[in-house]
Parts: sequence; structure tokens; C-alpha cells
Amino acid sequence: MIPIDCILMASEARSKRALITEMAGLLPALDPDQVLELIMGREHLGSTGIGHGVAIPHSRMPDLPQPIVAMARHLGGIDFDAIDGQPVYIVVMLLVPDDEEGQHLELLAKLARLLQRCAFREAIMAVSNAQEMSCLFEESGASR
Repeated sequence: MIPIDCILMASEARSKRALITEMAGLLPALDPDQVLELIMGREHLGSTGIGHGVAIPHSRMPDLPQPIVAMARHLGGIDFDAIDGQPVYIVVMLLVPDDEEGQHLELLAKLARLLQRCAFREAIMAVSNAQEMSCLFEESGASR
């Protein structure tokens, strides 16, 4: 579900915007400025920090052929304006084609359910490399 090159194991960003910028840079096929603009536009509507140290920034993107998922782990935690007021350690960014409303909501719901599981969040914080992280998401059934 998450390609190895779309995983940032230890972000040191000091702000939500800086973290999103880092994540946009993981997606070389896309314009990072456009990704930043779309994701931050969504964040201005309300934070995607869902609590329990997790944020799922997301947006629909014109001319995107298929959904793209990237993730970052922030070992120190970062202020993401989460609904519980707590720092965010796990950020999973979702971009979907502009005309895929149903797919967008389905993937978002699947990610949210998965990341609400305490054991899964603990596993994310425990893995030591991007290969293990990618496998963790794959084995979780997140791609089904």
C-alpha cells in the first residue's frame, strides 16, 4: 500500500507545514508545491489530526491517475492541531484522483480504522526501516 520510497522514517520537521512539505518531496512524479497547496487547503478547513498521535492529511488531486499514499513518522511528536490536542507521531497522507469521491472516502475510512488500533500504532513506532513499515501496512490488510 505504501511504497518504500514514500516513507519517511524520522521526520525532524518543526511544523505541520514543514512536515507536509517533506512528505510532498517524497512524491517525485508530482509537483510538490501543488501537493502542499492542496493538502494545506484541506487543513485550513479543519485539522486532519484524528487523535491518538495520528494525522491523515488528504485531498483529491486533478489529473492523478491513481491514489497515492505516503507516510511519515515523527519520533518527537509535532503539533498538528489534532482534535485531542496531543502531538502527532504518525502521519499518513492520501491523494486520490479528483473524480474518485467514493474511492477517496473508502481509503480514508480504511486508514482511519487501521490507525485507531493501538497495537498497529505501536507497531508503526517500533519498526526500524521503511521495508518493515511498508510490509506492516501491506500485512494489515490496508490495501484490500
